[in-house]
Amino acid sequence: MSGAAERMSGRLTRSLQSNLTAYRSILRVPRNKDVVVREFTVGGFGAAILYLDGMVNTTMIDENLLKPAMDMEAPPDCDECDRSAYLLHNVLSVAPANRTHSCDEGLQAILDGLTLLLCDGCDEGLTFDTRGYDRRTVSRPDNEDVVLGPHEGFTENLRTNTTLVRRVVRTPRLVTEMLTLGTDAPTRCAVMYLDGVADEAIVREVLRRLNGIAADFVPGTGQLEQLIEDHPFALLPQVVSTERPDRTGSFLMDGQVVLLLDGSPYALAVPVTLFHLLHTPDDTFMRWQYGTFLRLVRMLGLLVFVFLPGLYIAVVRFHQEIFSPMLLTSVYEAQVQEPFPVFLEALMMTFAFFLINEAGVRAPGVLGNALGIVSGLILGQAAVSAGLVSPLLLIVIAASGLGGFAVPNYSLSLGLRIAQLAVMTAGAFSGLYGILLVSFVFGALLCRMTSLGAPMLAPASPARPRNGDLLLRLPIWRQRTRGFFASPAYRTRVRGRMRAWERGDKGGTK
Repeated sequence: MSGAAERMSGRLTRSLQSNLTAYRSILRVPRNKDVVVREFTVGGFGAAILYLDGMVNTTMIDENLLKPAMDMEAPPDCDECDRSAYLLHNVLSVAPANRTHSCDEGLQAILDGLTLLLCDGCDEGLTFDTRGYDRRTVSRPDNEDVVLGPHEGFTENLRTNTTLVRRVVRTPRLVTEMLTLGTDAPTRCAVMYLDGVADEAIVREVLRRLNGIAADFVPGTGQLEQLIEDHPFALLPQVVSTERPDRTGSFLMDGQVVLLLDGSPYALAVPVTLFHLLHTPDDTFMRWQYGTFLRLVRMLGLLVFVFLPGLYIAVVRFHQEIFSPMLLTSVYEAQVQEPFPVFLEALMMTFAFFLINEAGVRAPGVLGNALGIVSGLILGQAAVSAGLVSPLLLIVIAASGLGGFAVPNYSLSLGLRIAQLAVMTAGAFSGLYGILLVSFVFGALLCRMTSLGAPMLAPASPARPRNGDLLLRLPIWRQRTRGFFASPAYRTRVRGRMRAWERGDKGGTK
């Protein structure tokens, strides 16, 4: 087998049987029943096609490859080495076709679902895109659904996803480079960017990191994100993922680079900032007042999620003077009957909330929603009735959990859960001073974080030319600048006045 593997790394020969022997060996034929090797005669010389059963459209192969080739007469005045070229230009009628002299390229084409045609006397093969395997149709996004805006989401087919992006960004500047990731089981990856708008240094760095991946298999965008990120031990993600073509288009227009992986219904955008992780598609399609209000609510929910349980523990243990006498009396009366300290109670209820959330996500269909609601009601009421936790602590944990659901990015919410536990521990041992110290450490670490070399807190810190679309969403006519990581020549998105009435176009009914 090692000899066959070495043979596949070379060039095709002019002997049809030699080429077929090598392909049969590397593809484990006849043990591998998925591989189809069809030999036939074309105009007096031998030929063969190879493909994987189930990944091709057999009707297309029959009508556009086999039938025209077998009905062809001997090619006039055609050398042996030009037989495949004659078939390609005069006989076969499949539009997506390529010529290859490499055995490895032909093998990869077969594994990708293409059909390989070999002719006796030719040292080259023809690959035809006859893919016809079942695929999921374009449907609504599951995790980024919106009230206003498009309802199209990515699928697991790479070509479908790149087409969806091109339907949104209709410009000749849009470039799609194709790479293969993985040494043993290669996976196709599309690198998309706007030529001239995206910074060339960022594009080169993305390609360098992708080409440097030495993993055997990269099955999805989650693994790809871990292989290219700057800080693998950081809590926050340094890549933003989306399943919406319209949001992907906005990333491209801002000068970012988008990665699409075959078999994954998500797109990755790099570089990113913390503000990208806090934005949602709804913000763009709503009027700026509504978008700003929702972002403020989202930020409040994030702060409640991370800090509220820790602040409650710190105040109860070390800073009781903050409570009013009536509220403090109620807290102490409830704690007298509780067998555990407040920190242990908070940990128990927090992990119970995490467990209910995880069970609701993993449970199938409607059962997940019912499981979360019923489990929360029963568990909370039973814990209070049994005297294990205080009612006020239950309210604090429930409010914190609701704040966590307001975080728009799932990876970010998981990182904030770990940060929440760190804040709770600091509040239990050192009170408000410990919470301030932990917050300072988190802030310092965030200031030094980068995404593909770009600061995570930019353009706020360090200051960069920015758009009016960070924490607050300013009116659309104020948003004239692309992301700070875009090429300086194309950083200004719009010059001049944007609104029609500012230009003097005062049309309308009277």
